[in-house]
Amino acid sequence: MKRILSILTGLFMVFMLAACNETAKPVNEPAANNETSAAEEKPSELTLQEVLEKSTEASNNLKSFSVNMNLDQDMTSDQEEMNMKTQSVIEMNVVTDPMAFYQKMTMSLGEESFESESYFSEEGMYLFDPGSQQWMKFPQEMTDTFLQMAGQQTNPGDELKKLEKFVDDFTFEQDSKNYILKLKASGEKFSDFIKETAAEALPPEMAAEELMNNMKIHGVEYEFVIDKESFYPVALEMTMDMEMTVEDQTISLNQKMNGKYSNHNNIKTITIPQEVIDSAMDIPL
Repeated sequence: MKRILSILTGLFMVFMLAACNETAKPVNEPAANNETSAAEEKPSELTLQEVLEKSTEASNNLKSFSVNMNLDQDMTSDQEEMNMKTQSVIEMNVVTDPMAFYQKMTMSLGEESFESESYFSEEGMYLFDPGSQQWMKFPQEMTDTFLQMAGQQTNPGDELKKLEKFVDDFTFEQDSKNYILKLKASGEKFSDFIKETAAEALPPEMAAEELMNNMKIHGVEYEFVIDKESFYPVALEMTMDMEMTVEDQTISLNQKMNGKYSNHNNIKTITIPQEVIDSAMDIPL
């Protein structure tokens, strides 16, 4: 089960950003302080393709940001009594060059809940284990692998670039401050894309061809919000319904995520506290 959870978590992390040659349609929003309502706005002069290109460029120059994320997962199995529902609240500060982040997560499973913290940088990967109340340090080999994965997954420009092939499948709207990109996708076209992206992002042992072939994506829905002035990501909502067969066991997963992005380029460094480094227990490879 730990192996399955690792794979599904990796799959989720590759979808931090999403992206027609049509212009954005205004959406209704209440007017405030005599501001012009969205319904009275004129359609954007920029096309979806142009917004996509500008957002890709801006994201490639993004040096740091914060993310507040709510994640709900419902996981079931066809071979054992399992109905695992988890709710997670995740707060992250991310610096992209060199790659580093601090993460605080609260996870609820039924009536139980726990909190954990983690630091990740070229100095190493540290995780606070709430069970033992102990900081733990991952082996350098694992840190190097995750550094490579994180570099691929947190580059918004790369992810936006990959989604250009689906540009005709998006709807394109706007409000007074943001462009709103929506995608409702299902079928083999999008399933193959997810498998290819997962294979690139996951370690080789998790991206085996057999596992990828036994994955089915029933449907994915995105709502991605881009700031009109900076073209930085503002928010992302995603729902994914999928299943994966591993060792004759079929795992069904429904995942809903709501993420808010802020502090663009305002985080200078991520520093691992010395007390964390000094007290951490090495985890065997």
